[in-house]
Amino acid sequence: MQPDNNDRSGEDSIDRRRLLQALGAGGAIAIAGCSGGGESGGDGDSESGGGSGDSGTQSVQFLTMGVGDNIKQFFEENNAAFEDEHDVDVEFTSVTWDNARQTVNNRVDGGEAPDVSRWPARWIPQLVGKDALEPLDDMMDGEFGEQFYDGVAEGTVYNGSHYGVPWAASNKCLYYNKDVFETAGLDPEDPSLDSWQDMLDAATQIRDSDASVPALGLAGADAIETGSQYYHYHWSHGADLVDDEGMPVVNSSGAVDALSLYTDLHLEHNVTQSSPLSSTRQDIRQLFENGDLGMVIGHVYTGLNITAAKENDEVDFDYGIVQVPRGPEGRYSLFTIDTLAILSQSEHKDLARDLIRFYFDEERRFQYSKQKGFLPVVEAVGERSYFSDSENWGPFVEAGQYARARPKLSNFSEFNDRMVQAIQEALADRKSPQKALNDAQSDLEDAME
Repeated sequence: MQPDNNDRSGEDSIDRRRLLQALGAGGAIAIAGCSGGGESGGDGDSESGGGSGDSGTQSVQFLTMGVGDNIKQFFEENNAAFEDEHDVDVEFTSVTWDNARQTVNNRVDGGEAPDVSRWPARWIPQLVGKDALEPLDDMMDGEFGEQFYDGVAEGTVYNGSHYGVPWAASNKCLYYNKDVFETAGLDPEDPSLDSWQDMLDAATQIRDSDASVPALGLAGADAIETGSQYYHYHWSHGADLVDDEGMPVVNSSGAVDALSLYTDLHLEHNVTQSSPLSSTRQDIRQLFENGDLGMVIGHVYTGLNITAAKENDEVDFDYGIVQVPRGPEGRYSLFTIDTLAILSQSEHKDLARDLIRFYFDEERRFQYSKQKGFLPVVEAVGERSYFSDSENWGPFVEAGQYARARPKLSNFSEFNDRMVQAIQEALADRKSPQKALNDAQSDLEDAME
């Protein structure tokens, strides 16, 4: 099982060699065995159009991001099955996440949009603003749409319409190393990690024990995921990012308390790894998966990775999973949804709908979630015992009740970047949490006027 590397979510799991190959080809990988293949040109552009290929067979272009080895065969087999079933070619292209957004924008702006594409739901506002997306209310308001969890289906709604079909979902829980807890004199079977204070108390006890690893992983690097690690603290203190009108509200008293806690874990309590400012979410996840960290907030694939590594005798430690700690105003688990959309430029919208329906066959959805390590988006799949009875999956299914998604803003990436800057300023002790958030609020207000 391989991870998605960031909160862009997705199948971001190609290894470094393949990544370099992909970058060398403009960030695009055409999956071998799928018709219309061959690597695409710069920025992931493949041949334009859709329409009919040289053979006269109709084709449909399917663009996705970062297909890794763990899911490559799934697409190869199913694209081939769709081709046989509909007598069409599927021009399937995967681009790296680093190039994904630029690739999509280039293709849309250049009039060469694919017929079907998959991306994070938070991109919907920007693409709707370009009139790039086809509303899919005809699918989602009918029997097809009834198969999804309500909250998941809502994640594709913008301005009252569905602009995608939920493709994948992920959320987070708190992992802890049972061996480290035992060394520190904590009960590994009853870790008492319900609140942030509980987490801090445990971390302090680990810090002062004979455990030879940092107690807690904290992300603070200049990366989009730093925001997604921090927002659990932010929301649980009653803070928000924007108000009902979509204007920034990042410097409330609750927000200051949240950022103060986040930075104090490092600056005052010294319970984190040595350098949060240079640590991405992937860095701290890897530390935990190697057995070199006491606790970390992570996705389901962290447990799946450890389970696989233990089966291969690569690591030897026990871990537990509990809900993300609650704050004074509640408990939240960041929820990320990827969608499958039809582009307005497509000349094959009916065929695109057929392709989407094909991929939402229940057994295909089960195989995708099982192999990829994403939470099921289809209710019938989520109810299968494979997920509900699993020590790895069960806590994440439970965390669905605490799910919260980032706001849908057309400029969310820029918004998030400014929040990450504030987190870094506080973590580096260059500004107080209050000053860092006040400055962020001022800049965001200017940017969103």
